[in-house]
Amino acid sequence: MNSLSQKEISGQLFYLSKESVKTLVLNSKCGLIIPPVRTSKKSSINDINTLNNFSPLLCLYRKASPMFIHNKTSHGFDESTFKKEISPTTNALMTLCLLELSKYYSHFTEGNRNINSLENAYKYLAKEQLQFYSEHLRNAEGLFVPKKNISDGNSKGYELVDKDNKFKFSDQAFMMDAYLLYSIYNPSDDACEDYKIFSYEILQVFKEYKDSLYDLSFTESIEIFLALNVFYKYSNSLIARELILDLGDYLVNKFQEKDYYIDSLDDCALFAICLMEAYKHTDIISFKETAKEINEKLLSLYDNDKNIFLKISDKKDIKYSCTEINFYLISLILYSEETDKTNDLKPIVSGIFKRFYVNGGLLSSWPEAPTLDEVERYKRLSLRVDDMMDESYFRMSVLPTPKSTGLAPIFVKNLEYSKKKDNLSKGRITFDSNKNMTNFFLIIYLFRNSVEDTMELNLPLEKQEALNNSLRKSSSSESKNANLDNNEPSDIESEISEIKSNDSVIDTTSELENISNNSEPQITLNGLSENKASSSEHPNLSKNKKSKKR
Repeated sequence: MNSLSQKEISGQLFYLSKESVKTLVLNSKCGLIIPPVRTSKKSSINDINTLNNFSPLLCLYRKASPMFIHNKTSHGFDESTFKKEISPTTNALMTLCLLELSKYYSHFTEGNRNINSLENAYKYLAKEQLQFYSEHLRNAEGLFVPKKNISDGNSKGYELVDKDNKFKFSDQAFMMDAYLLYSIYNPSDDACEDYKIFSYEILQVFKEYKDSLYDLSFTESIEIFLALNVFYKYSNSLIARELILDLGDYLVNKFQEKDYYIDSLDDCALFAICLMEAYKHTDIISFKETAKEINEKLLSLYDNDKNIFLKISDKKDIKYSCTEINFYLISLILYSEETDKTNDLKPIVSGIFKRFYVNGGLLSSWPEAPTLDEVERYKRLSLRVDDMMDESYFRMSVLPTPKSTGLAPIFVKNLEYSKKKDNLSKGRITFDSNKNMTNFFLIIYLFRNSVEDTMELNLPLEKQEALNNSLRKSSSSESKNANLDNNEPSDIESEISEIKSNDSVIDTTSELENISNNSEPQITLNGLSENKASSSEHPNLSKNKKSKKR
């Protein structure tokens, strides 16, 4: 295999993530399923009937076997393998993936294209999921918490109970992003404003309890740092920017206190990714310099002869999690672009991709590339021969397909490297929903714009001929801005402070409880103290007010 460019690798990873999310959300049945009656009811979003051909998820379970079974009653994953815990973060990331992909699919509806776009179906599904989260994934204090379905079968309804008494700030952070992004991508929806207000109320909680974030683990703090950067990208919120500055400065200092490269290489790489995003949002030099420092350290771990990065370890065998591998590769791709080192780092990025993704078995399978009859195979969806994109932009031909393996395209949990034999091996293949949705979201979120640019999807149809004649300068000025990174400052923050005590925030089955008047919330790692928490130990998502049922 010749060295692949970063654009080709980014394209492959995006295509993998896009198709994998589609498979998991529409076909796996690994979670609670939207009844057909809900998808067929009258909706403000048109063209959702396509969902009736699938089994779309309201929420995603924690774990399962990724092997498809086919019998009279099921065409999804084996229900007997389901671990029916429901994580707020995992599900928020799933919804964020759908919303980002709805934007990608919006290009497929331009003009008279004979193509089945999932744009409106994904928007509809995202709204159903968000409504489910608000009604069923919160505790009595209004906080999003892990739940568990204790019912016997998915077809017989469900009974959700709190998994434990703990909550995580990171769960609130990613839910905050999901409600915000829906409101931005669906401004005409009646629920838009409520969702927007709700997301800003969660942001306000982070502002008010900012000091509590410094007591969290380094891992959870980075996750919150990522969520805040996502929020800022779509809102330009001054509150979010302030939190990015404070938390980022704290994490930079904390990072210097311990050698995280030994035991937490995934944290290091993700931190570098977040810092590169934070630098774009704040122009703080220390963020850029620390990101450079981390990436240079990551590069020093790379063995050119073996095309592998070697974790700092005395053990004969090295175990890699799929998040370590993905974060490492993503960070280097972003670093190469930000520092104009694309050519210098191309052999390393390509070598890692070849070693882990193509030959190492990091994926259980890889989706087949679009056929020559599908518009997605062509730049600008043109179906013109001279616009046809090579298969290498979507997949490597040597990789097994879901059809050949019977397995959904997912990242395996771990790979193990033998220093003596110089080979990678994988154990039993299981679907870890949190690891996979984290990886898929990062890839989709970070690479969607570049994929759209490479496929030249941001140009209106009437400018295609101009581009074919190399009139790029004239067409670019007239092209549509389809990135939809709505960065106009919002005045919602001022609106939040003016909300009356009985204003509706979101339709829920339970009301938010007020924080005790005589005590501050006692928040520790993982959200709760050692003792069984009372309502006074939780920060409210809607402080000092109750939500009114509509």
